[in-house]
Amino acid sequence: MTKKFCLIFFVFTVLLCVFFESTLATAQDSRFRGTVKDEEGDPIPKAKLTLTLVARNLNFSFESNNKGKFYRRGIEPGDFLLNVEAKGFDPFQQEVYFSVGEEYTLDIILVKKLSEEEAKNTFLLGVQLYQEGKYDLAIENFEAVLKENPDFAEGYYNIGMAYLKKGDLDNAITQMSKAIELKPDFVQAYFGLGQVYMEKGEKKKATEVFQQAVDAAPGEASTYVNLGIFYFTNNEDDLALEALLKAKDINPSLPQTYYQLGLVYTRKGELDKTMECFEKFLELAPQAQEAATVKSLLEELKKK
Repeated sequence: MTKKFCLIFFVFTVLLCVFFESTLATAQDSRFRGTVKDEEGDPIPKAKLTLTLVARNLNFSFESNNKGKFYRRGIEPGDFLLNVEAKGFDPFQQEVYFSVGEEYTLDIILVKKLSEEEAKNTFLLGVQLYQEGKYDLAIENFEAVLKENPDFAEGYYNIGMAYLKKGDLDNAITQMSKAIELKPDFVQAYFGLGQVYMEKGEKKKATEVFQQAVDAAPGEASTYVNLGIFYFTNNEDDLALEALLKAKDINPSLPQTYYQLGLVYTRKGELDKTMECFEKFLELAPQAQEAATVKSLLEELKKK
């Protein structure tokens, strides 16, 4: 074999190896293509896609083009976490598994972020839907607000109240507890949670939660008024009376205390005390929404 032939054979062998290595690499790499669009189907250019290899916590990023399309090859097979970000949209996250030599296709839909004004209107719409008894739609609106403001305690509280109305007590507990976690002095959330436990028949647990409400706002007459209202609603008149008298001791000038006391004394049949409390209520709040009703009740009681 001549030196020239040996050289040609060597070069051919090297090229052949390179060819096979290239072919093997092409066969083994994974590919990823797809589009990024908004909810209306319009493409989102320059969306940032980041793939993180879970096993080794390695990541790399690339962008969608002007038509919202993207393509990436040479991806190591395995489990990845995909994160997608674009200005003005909520972030998107999904687990993706790439198999050896396969192409994975995904169409990604990003949800537009709510402006501060839109979030406010969405929340108010949720409140309106709740008042209309449309609890599932109310929950959807409150959850939309929480996507933008995940630390908004009032959102979780309102979702909890909607679940309570639906009879889904376990979910109500979860939401109320989250509201309290975010806002430990959120008295309404304690009362909501207590109400859920009362519905579950766990009176001892409810009492503990009510005490937590008092501890969260010590010295606040309104806390005891709310406690009194709750007990009255649940036909616990003696407990309601105890709470309302405590509120009266703390703040003798709070009109709502006397209104609620009047209702309790009416149901207990202590009509003299009813009249005394209603008259005090009218003295403190003559223009209150309940004033006309209270006046009518007083007139009826005086006839007796």
